Amino acid sequence: MIPNKWLPALVASTVISSLLLVGCSPDQSSTSAEAGTPQAGGHLVMAREADVATLMPTDATDNESIWAVEEMYDTLLVPSVDGGSVKPSLATDWVQSEDKLTWTFTLKTGVTFSDGTPLTSADVKFSLDTASNPDLPSAFMNEQIAAVETPSPETVVVRTKTAWSPLPSALALYANSIVPNNYGGLSRDEFAKAPVGSGPFKLKNWTKGQQLELVKNTAYWGAERPYLDAVTFVAVADANTRATQLQGDQISINETPAASSFAALSSTPGLKASAFESSLTSFLTLNNNRAPFTDVHVRRAIASAIDRESILKAAYFGQGSPAGSFLSPAYWAYDANVKGRQFNLEEAKKEMGLSSKPQGFDASILVSSGNATQLTIAQILQGELAEIGITLTINQMEPAAQRATRKSMDYDMSISVATTDITDPDELVRFIASKSGGSNALYTGYENPEVEELITKAAGLSDQAERVKIYSTIQEKVNEDQPMVPMFYLPTLYSYSDRVHGFQPSITGNYNLVNTWLSK
Repeated sequence: MIPNKWLPALVASTVISSLLLVGCSPDQSSTSAEAGTPQAGGHLVMAREADVATLMPTDATDNESIWAVEEMYDTLLVPSVDGGSVKPSLATDWVQSEDKLTWTFTLKTGVTFSDGTPLTSADVKFSLDTASNPDLPSAFMNEQIAAVETPSPETVVVRTKTAWSPLPSALALYANSIVPNNYGGLSRDEFAKAPVGSGPFKLKNWTKGQQLELVKNTAYWGAERPYLDAVTFVAVADANTRATQLQGDQISINETPAASSFAALSSTPGLKASAFESSLTSFLTLNNNRAPFTDVHVRRAIASAIDRESILKAAYFGQGSPAGSFLSPAYWAYDANVKGRQFNLEEAKKEMGLSSKPQGFDASILVSSGNATQLTIAQILQGELAEIGITLTINQMEPAAQRATRKSMDYDMSISVATTDITDPDELVRFIASKSGGSNALYTGYENPEVEELITKAAGLSDQAERVKIYSTIQEKVNEDQPMVPMFYLPTLYSYSDRVHGFQPSITGNYNLVNTWLSK
């Protein structure tokens, strides 16, 4: 989502060559089919563009935090690798009542938190009730939960306000990770500094702004896993530095290799480079609260002036495809008939002529410093938008600062990405097209009451065919309003040591390091 999972930066930045989101507890089908028996032990070091912002599941909105949270906590359910369903995690079974307003979940027995405390239904209730606090960024995903009940330590009953289809997927969301009841007797602030989960890894040390050190949770319930003894996430903003570190065996995985180096990495002895199928979509986001981007003709002109094919070749070296709808083809709700405004310079000039700024204007675009791919895109956009009278200044910012600037809505344009955390489209549709979706419509400020109403209606239906029709209408309306420009559908790129095995990001972006191992 997201949210960003939630995801501000961009592909070679936060995600073109990174990965998306969720993934906590192990989905057995995600274990690598690579030859060789998994070996226990080893310390995996992953270099990422930025440090985590929080270790609290309910507070996470950036990918770095989300992916760390998913290694430390479990959810009731998890997405399948192909993104087509949810699978058991802390819940082994779930049943919906005939009136479709009640869901009953049976918990796995014998699960404990990393401190040895048994995990029960009381912990689940506390966690879901907490995550439903409307002041928290992902609470919108739980807005249809009416009550959570605990008839026994092994049973959780969730009652919904309507027949809400996305509930199982919502309970696979990182924000609904299970924490100890009442934070184990700690205050919220105290728990945030010393968090305890039931996931495969637990906190050792967090040097804010630099690195997060996790170690194996020896109390973990998942069948002789994790294999790794330790995982360290290090913050390295510069793509060239990360590449050098990987080649020098200082890190095991580079989460964001530059697209320009991908082919070379694929043929480098001792290294691997993989493009994983994903739901990742790249956007040019526009601040709809700031003139002249308040003008739909300006937004449409910008969309029509962008030659996506040229940018794919120059910045992504052929990886990916031009985007039409804001929804990725990875979703069952994707509408291929929504083509978007593809490159048409005459149409772009016509729209500018209809706008409040027919002679053009000055604007700036946010780019993550150290991100060669984003810089290349911005430079190409400078030339393309100049054709319709827009003089574009590139504003390079450290990744965390860029993220904060976008959240504060203090920008004109920005290169952004989005992907899903769950298998149901409800999360990402809200995240991108709704002001109440946790990201202020991908930090564009876009608001259309009709779209909001349709989003709520779609989530309340059980018939998937009917939901598809509504989501198609939503995609058409958002395309008409053009609050942002869907640019590309992209794979997630990773480079890593050939000693790394069992690393398999899912189509939703989840990667479970519980299944990853290092050969000696």
